[in-house]
Amino acid sequence: MQAPITILFSDSGQENTRTLSDHLRNNDFNCIQFKSEKELLSLLNQTSIHLLIYDLTFFEEKTAITLLRKIQATFPDLLIIAVVPEGAEDLIESVLQLDLFFYIHTPYDPAEIRIALQRAQAKLSRRKAPVARSKQEETASFHGLIGQSQSMRQLFELITMVAEDEFATVLIRGESGTGKELVAKAIHAHSRRSKKNFVPVNCAAIPDDLLESELFGYTKGAFTGALQNKIGRIEYANGGTLFLDEIGDMKPSLQAKLLRVLQEKEFEPVGGLKACPVDTRILAATHCDLEQLVKEGRFREDLYYRLSVIPLSIPPLNKRKEDIPLLLAAFINTYATQRGREPFAFEPHALMALMSYMWRGNVRELENLVQHMSILYSGKTVRLEDLPEKFTADFDPSIPVDLPLPADIVQQIEQAQPLALTEAVGIIPTTVADISWESGQVDFNELIDDFERQLIVQAMRITSGNKKEAARLLNLKRTTLLEKMKKKEMQDL
Repeated sequence: MQAPITILFSDSGQENTRTLSDHLRNNDFNCIQFKSEKELLSLLNQTSIHLLIYDLTFFEEKTAITLLRKIQATFPDLLIIAVVPEGAEDLIESVLQLDLFFYIHTPYDPAEIRIALQRAQAKLSRRKAPVARSKQEETASFHGLIGQSQSMRQLFELITMVAEDEFATVLIRGESGTGKELVAKAIHAHSRRSKKNFVPVNCAAIPDDLLESELFGYTKGAFTGALQNKIGRIEYANGGTLFLDEIGDMKPSLQAKLLRVLQEKEFEPVGGLKACPVDTRILAATHCDLEQLVKEGRFREDLYYRLSVIPLSIPPLNKRKEDIPLLLAAFINTYATQRGREPFAFEPHALMALMSYMWRGNVRELENLVQHMSILYSGKTVRLEDLPEKFTADFDPSIPVDLPLPADIVQQIEQAQPLALTEAVGIIPTTVADISWESGQVDFNELIDDFERQLIVQAMRITSGNKKEAARLLNLKRTTLLEKMKKKEMQDL
């Protein structure tokens, strides 16, 4: 039996809060309430919280979104459900831009709360227990990394080896989209630090003037607005692993402070006068040539050698094309399961076009394609002409292509059979006549949700992806359509 999910939410003393509290406790959640911003941050830092229900009306209007961004950046694994007042379109727009896990309205709708909590439970369960996969997928998957090519098998072996030395730094090299963070997570998962925090930081995504305080934290009064002490990512990763992505973008002054952490195992918060000891393994990643940056004087040579005790390279997708069918199968299965839809298949020439494509965006680009196709072609066979133009522009189906494909897929291509790369997981009824009543009941909310999805897909097709026009076509406010697309994970349409 799994331990109950711990949920943190505000205590405003109002009827709405009591309604939410009663609903949560009646469903055996472990509930913790906070009465101030200070208490909220303290609980997040000191307690293992799975889910935060963040009521924006509980905080001052000017700081609510700023604080939410801060929490999202500091606790990247925390699931956050935002609570916004019905009709507050500007607030809803701001929340949508944050790409949170979910959001609900006030006054609380019990059905909406139930759906949000069910999705949270499902997501947390997937983190704890991997979804069952086929034998082929199982042997080709390694902590989220997928591949059976020789280069990927060698990578899996290297990860296992370097994970054993929990103090050695690792420099992960790879093009954008190859999965550098997945490699870092795999190293952490295989190490003795696996039960402690894995803390990722994208050095290119955080402005230089904020990165220092994000990494090292700060003391009360260190600068204007520093009203209390704040721990940084390095301290949050104490005992665990800190992953610094795009390390080449770090400014020289921060490079010097990071070097001290690696050499002395200590750091000073911004505004602090006392060194703090820390036991954090540091993994770094880059897509650029650090040696060249060292020659140009843009990256410290001593830090480079400290970070690259063990260099590790991830092959680009166009160098391991035999893994493409496995990746397609995994992503098709993932998105079909998440959305409760039927997987799609590939017409032979469509797969050949994908195998011939250069994939400059690597695995991320391939996953984005599958996500797009899973919405538009659920239960269908994708033909060559259905693929976006960039995937077919340089492909000539009349020219034989020597592709490194598994024997069963080669046979299907030779026989011109549709390539069903993954098994079906369910069929969505499209009309009332299609609904099966044999079980004695149906899931009303699920059926309505599926119908709404189909309406949105059709509207987006008709308007060529113009959300404003699609909203007009559906007689909805634009923000209402955006809300529905966010909740149904359809933002990429």
